[in-house]
Amino acid sequence: MNNELQPHPVCYLAPLQGFTDFVYRQVYAQVFSGIDAFFIPYISVKNNGVLRKYEKEVLPANNQQTRVIPQVLAASAEEMLFLANYLSTLGYTEINLNLGCPYPMVTKRGMGAGLLPYPEKIEHILAAFFEKTDLKLSVKMRAGLVSATEIEQVVPVLNHFPLSEVILHPRVAKQLYSGDIFDSAFAFATSALKHRLVYNGDVNSADDFKQIHQKFSGVDYLMVGRGVLMNPFLPAQIKGLGISAIEKKEKLHEFHQLMFDEYLKVMDNPGNALNKMKQFWIYFCHNFAEPKKSLKKIEKSNGLTAYQTAVNLIFHGNLS
Repeated sequence: MNNELQPHPVCYLAPLQGFTDFVYRQVYAQVFSGIDAFFIPYISVKNNGVLRKYEKEVLPANNQQTRVIPQVLAASAEEMLFLANYLSTLGYTEINLNLGCPYPMVTKRGMGAGLLPYPEKIEHILAAFFEKTDLKLSVKMRAGLVSATEIEQVVPVLNHFPLSEVILHPRVAKQLYSGDIFDSAFAFATSALKHRLVYNGDVNSADDFKQIHQKFSGVDYLMVGRGVLMNPFLPAQIKGLGISAIEKKEKLHEFHQLMFDEYLKVMDNPGNALNKMKQFWIYFCHNFAEPKKSLKKIEKSNGLTAYQTAVNLIFHGNLS
């Protein structure tokens, strides 16, 4: 949680529910380099409290990396202040407001991207936050809920407040995570936003970042999510750091084994740990020569012994 200047480009790990949990973040930081800040997937208020499943995600003991930023999902100033105070008591000095979650179960409750058509609600939440807390705040947002022009009404509101930065995924919520990026929305933000702008969305290779950097001159901050899940070396590659094939294989093996061991420790039973690892392989399989076959082997494995056999077969093949 420091403010030291970072070498460019600066890479953040996106908060992805179900994937970048505290185990993933801890193990990733232990094995790989290149991530400058880890964002904790959102927590929200339910029945005037924070769910137990969220509590372990934000525990300081589970977040020992240099810079860790919890994300919050709130529909009102009251919820925002409750979560800010809760995180402050845990020692956090910086949080992130989610204005981008695209899923209908969230947006229909007036949270995430569901707030974007209502800039007056966003202003009310931000005004209360900055009036009643001393925490730093950033925002992660979409271009809109249904229209990419919604951002044009939101940016002036964001400019009224001393945000640390704005992370923009230039799609609308109804697209979820597919379809074309709205370059026009990001271009608007680069010219109209008074805060530091961070690019998020479809950064899956170093070449992707180069193209974005050329298209939007001066954008050196980016948030990577699924690209890292598929290729954990991506942040280092974006920063121009090379790695040998042998070291790559060793690190992938170490990463997998540490993840497996940690989930066996923290999950309720081995079956749940196995299911968690199978979910992990949805993306991890892309590190191998035949991703679909690798994933199929994992999915068909019933029990820990069969799983470990499948993993050994995959790792003895050729890396892509």
